Amino acid sequence: MIKWLLSSAIIVVLFGCFGRVIDSSYYQLDYVPTPKEMLNEAVYPYTVRVRDFDVAEAYRRNNIVYRQSPYKLHFYNYDLWAVKPEFLVSDMLFRHLETSKIFSEVRRSIDVDEPDFVIHGTVRAIEEYDNQDEWYAHLAMNMNLQEYKTKKILWSREWDYRKKVSNFEPIYVVRGLSELLERINNEAIADMDSVLNSIAVAVPVPTIVPPPTVPVELETLPPPGEIE
Repeated sequence: MIKWLLSSAIIVVLFGCFGRVIDSSYYQLDYVPTPKEMLNEAVYPYTVRVRDFDVAEAYRRNNIVYRQSPYKLHFYNYDLWAVKPEFLVSDMLFRHLETSKIFSEVRRSIDVDEPDFVIHGTVRAIEEYDNQDEWYAHLAMNMNLQEYKTKKILWSREWDYRKKVSNFEPIYVVRGLSELLERINNEAIADMDSVLNSIAVAVPVPTIVPPPTVPVELETLPPPGEIE
């Protein structure tokens, strides 16, 4: 009788341990784009398409990647990207370009009309980097501005940034990656602004007078709060 009770107790304990469901956590890159004062107020009369970025094969997955040495990668089982990194990075650049207003139109998809320029690039690393008692967000990528018709690369730049995070949790790594991406996109848009300004000065564009519009009062929404 005692053996039977002990066996039953062991079975209940084992079932409780192995039958427990672990919830997955899903993350995304996010920040509120803020135009820099250095950018020209005028909108350049060009359209641009943001293509999906390429991603190094090791990071082309929903699992958030972390490493503790240059030679060995690990993958979180339950801390996942809500969307694959190639779409997260491309979508944030699209949002940032729309806010900066240096192009007259920003597109993500292929339309009937050909764009004037295409932006594309490669994410070489998007990860958590553990160094002894310190955690870092690590983002390495490049970006190109290409003339659509001629396929000529007008601008290209590479970044390899890391940022120390304050807490040993993936959410703080994702926040750090978002801050790094914001910095990269700010620098990229400032560079592209200079390139477009050079083109606009070299090739004068006819002035188009828009029809009169009725002013509309818009309510400004506050930015989202910090992640707790």
